[in-house]
Amino acid sequence: MKPQPVRSYEYKNDFLYIIIRQAPDLGPSSYLYCCGINISRFDPLCWGKAGICSNPAFKGLQLLRADVSAFAKKIDVQTKNAEHIPCGPMAPRGNGWYRENALVIDNADPKAIQQILEFSVRDLVQTVLTVCAPEAKLPAKLPNPPALQKWLESFSVKDYILAAPPPIARVRDQK
Repeated sequence: MKPQPVRSYEYKNDFLYIIIRQAPDLGPSSYLYCCGINISRFDPLCWGKAGICSNPAFKGLQLLRADVSAFAKKIDVQTKNAEHIPCGPMAPRGNGWYRENALVIDNADPKAIQQILEFSVRDLVQTVLTVCAPEAKLPAKLPNPPALQKWLESFSVKDYILAAPPPIARVRDQK
């Protein structure tokens, strides 16, 4: 028997990625959901907008899985935690990337998966922008990944590197 190709629905740019890939080993209408952000790419956008240890991009990604599960439930699709399944092999590599644990999406058809993909991108970006650029409104039609990247870059703090404080120096106790 010839193996069937695995469908993959992806939205990736230098700021974020959402990957939803068929998981035939888990069932005929099952998909693996993986998501992540590049914190270093969001830093210039969020600079000076939140308190210490409160990165809006990091928090937005943490909330995304719960938001996706709630959205999926509304369209009669189930999700469950899949932390035992690594997303690393299909995720972008390099410095600055933060990933959440995987979700399994069950009882889904391609139309539902496309809805979840678009919802995910919109929800993540809007959550971050609520803090970092509250005046920003996502376009009615979701831009393609490169266009969204360019749009997000337009909200970055000008001269971010110059605005960043110097690294904290270590102070030694001298007795």
